[in-house]
Amino acid sequence: MSFVPSKRLLWLVALVIVPAWLVLGMAGAPLEVLVLAGVLVVALAALDALTSPNRLAGATVELPDLVRTSKGKHFDLIGLVRCPGGAARSLRIGLSLPRLLEVESPEVVTSLPADGSPAKPLWKVLALERGAFTLTRCHLETPSHLGLWDMRRTVDCQCEVRVYPDLSRERHLLAPLFFRKGAMGIHHVRQLGKGREFEQLRSYTAGDSFGDIYWKGTAKRRFPVTMMYQIERTQEMHVILDISRRSARPLEQGTGAGKEDRFAPKTQCERFIQAALVLALAAEQQSDRFGLMTFSDQVHTTLPAGGGRAHYNACRDALYTLEPRIVSPDFNELFISIGNRLRHRSLLIVLTDLGEPWLSESFAESVRQAARRHVVLVHVLGSKEFQPLFNRHDSISQVDDLYGRLAGHLMWSDLQETTRDLKQCGVHLTSSLQENLIAGVVSEYLNVKKRQLL
Repeated sequence: MSFVPSKRLLWLVALVIVPAWLVLGMAGAPLEVLVLAGVLVVALAALDALTSPNRLAGATVELPDLVRTSKGKHFDLIGLVRCPGGAARSLRIGLSLPRLLEVESPEVVTSLPADGSPAKPLWKVLALERGAFTLTRCHLETPSHLGLWDMRRTVDCQCEVRVYPDLSRERHLLAPLFFRKGAMGIHHVRQLGKGREFEQLRSYTAGDSFGDIYWKGTAKRRFPVTMMYQIERTQEMHVILDISRRSARPLEQGTGAGKEDRFAPKTQCERFIQAALVLALAAEQQSDRFGLMTFSDQVHTTLPAGGGRAHYNACRDALYTLEPRIVSPDFNELFISIGNRLRHRSLLIVLTDLGEPWLSESFAESVRQAARRHVVLVHVLGSKEFQPLFNRHDSISQVDDLYGRLAGHLMWSDLQETTRDLKQCGVHLTSSLQENLIAGVVSEYLNVKKRQLL
């Protein structure tokens, strides 16, 4: 408990006591009278301070244990303030908020009801960045009995604020790709292939392929038996995020996915996180099982494939605090871990950056074993500058522009060579601009589903 002079005391001293002393002194009042007046004022202020510490006795502040929101969104933070042992009726309440949580007014003035019910202060908070933030302290202030002092006290509180990436824009743009709940009636959708999942056995009929005959059953039953297959409805997809040093590269300004540039993703890692969460929503819509892995120089997070809202929340909780690590990626360690943990044939979508020659060579050497067992798609972020040298129609005015285009041509050539090398291993590499990344990976996923590559 502490106390500071209030505005009332300061104005009283400045406008009443000091002028009164001056007037009495100029009028020739005895010194004893001036000293006695000063002593009375000091005694009155001291008595007010000594009798007021219990005004905040037993004061408590309760905040929600957990608040979930999205980056760039406002949310209401409502508290419960009780003061059963004190005589305070008017309270000034202030929160110690982290820098990345912006509040319109950190201090709120409220009144405690006379019936003893708690006060409910409200703060309007804006989340500037994703992450986990903890509120542990709240500051209370109330005037003393005579209003000459402001009594202050700091109380403990506990509130965790989880700020997730904002996916509202991406979900709105990608709704036509995988959102079907609004469809009415029966729709004929062409499905390629006959499926790989065994359904049942039946007697052989004319026209059945010899490759579908179940020879062991034929020998046992002594008449031809054909195996029937059905289209796989539930498949496994695993998204693998590279959070090594290349993922910390900043994105080009003005082309992010946020509603405002202020809240747009700033690094490749943030864009990869958004893409992974949208793929989780797409997998849930397609009734597939979704898994997640993150790696840099080692594998950090591994969530087995699952489905449902609870599994999506687990994936979101594993990603919203993810930050890049300033280390080089170890692709060999990654695919060894995949070989040990993934027993079923799955779709692997790797979000990484192969912008250095040795990275693409290391990836091509490490992915061969996994590509024999799984369907591997690699998606990298491209740039508008990565284009063939003579593919542009605008003119060159400066020598620096020529060198810049030549560098972009070399990067484009290296990407094409990496694509050809990975294609020989059975790995499909695609690149897209950062604003088209999510639409690109979702389209590739739906294309794999349509072609039944699993």
